[in-house]
Amino acid sequence: MPYLSERVRDLEADVFVIAGDLANDLSGWTRALEHFHSLAIPKLVIPGNHDVWIESRRALQRAQDSRWKYRVALAERAAQQGFHYLPNTPVVLNGVGFAGSLGWYDYSFRDRRLDPSLGSKDYERGAFASGSWNDARYAVWLREPHSPDWKRRMLRFRDEDICSDLLKELGHDLDAIASQVERMVAIVHTTPFEACVERSTIPDPFDAYQGSARLGEVLTRFERTHGVAVICGHIHASLKLTVGGVRVLRSPVGYLQSFDGDYYAKAREAVGLFEI
Repeated sequence: MPYLSERVRDLEADVFVIAGDLANDLSGWTRALEHFHSLAIPKLVIPGNHDVWIESRRALQRAQDSRWKYRVALAERAAQQGFHYLPNTPVVLNGVGFAGSLGWYDYSFRDRRLDPSLGSKDYERGAFASGSWNDARYAVWLREPHSPDWKRRMLRFRDEDICSDLLKELGHDLDAIASQVERMVAIVHTTPFEACVERSTIPDPFDAYQGSARLGEVLTRFERTHGVAVICGHIHASLKLTVGGVRVLRSPVGYLQSFDGDYYAKAREAVGLFEI
C-alpha cells in the first residue's frame, strides 16, 4: 500500500478513486485506507463484494449483515480516513459529478453455453465442479435482520434483488447531480457491459458474477445528455474501452500475497490515470 500512495502522489492527480475489494473484514478495510489518509486531494471510495462479507455468524445475531457493512460500518471507517464514501452520497468536484455503487450481479453476463446445465438456483448456490463462489456463503443480505425469529432473520435477498436495489440507488444519485454538471463519472465495482467480459474457450460459470447488463443501461441513459465515464473493479485485468458512448476504465492491483517483484513498478502499472 505505501507504494500505491507514493504513486498517487507522483501522478499529481486531481481526485483519487478506489473501486473496492480492499479486505474481507473491517480492520483490513481501515488499514488499507490509512495508507492514503495523508493525500491532499479528494479521495473517493466504494466497496467491493469482498468488503461486504460478514465478519462472523455472531455478527448476524447483532443484525450486522452485508447491508449494515455497506451502509454503516464501511462508511464510518472511510470517513475517519478522509475518504468520501460514494454509495451514501454523490459529490461534485471541479464541475464533474461522481456517484458510486457496489453494483452487484444478476447473472445476465453468464456464459449462455452453460444454460442447458445451469440455472439461477445453481448460480445462487455458487457451487461448481471448478470451485465455489464465496459470496454465496459470506455476502449475506438479510431480509429481516432484526427479526427475533432466527429462521426469519436468516432469510436472504436474492442476487437479482440486491442488484436491482443498488442500481436503483445509483440511478437516483446520478439524477441528483445531473442538473449540476455536464460530465459524470460512475465508480462501480462490478462490470457494466457484456463487451467488458472476456470469454474463455471453456465456458466459465463464474462469468455470471461479473456484473449486470442493467448497470450498463443506467449509464447509457445518462450518456444521452452528459459525458459519462465509469471506473470499475472486480475483475483482475486492465481494461480501457468505450461502449455506447460510455468510457470504461479498469485498473486493478490484484492479489499481492504471492507477488515477489518491484512493488513500485507494480504500483505504476496498477494505478491508472484517467482524464475526464
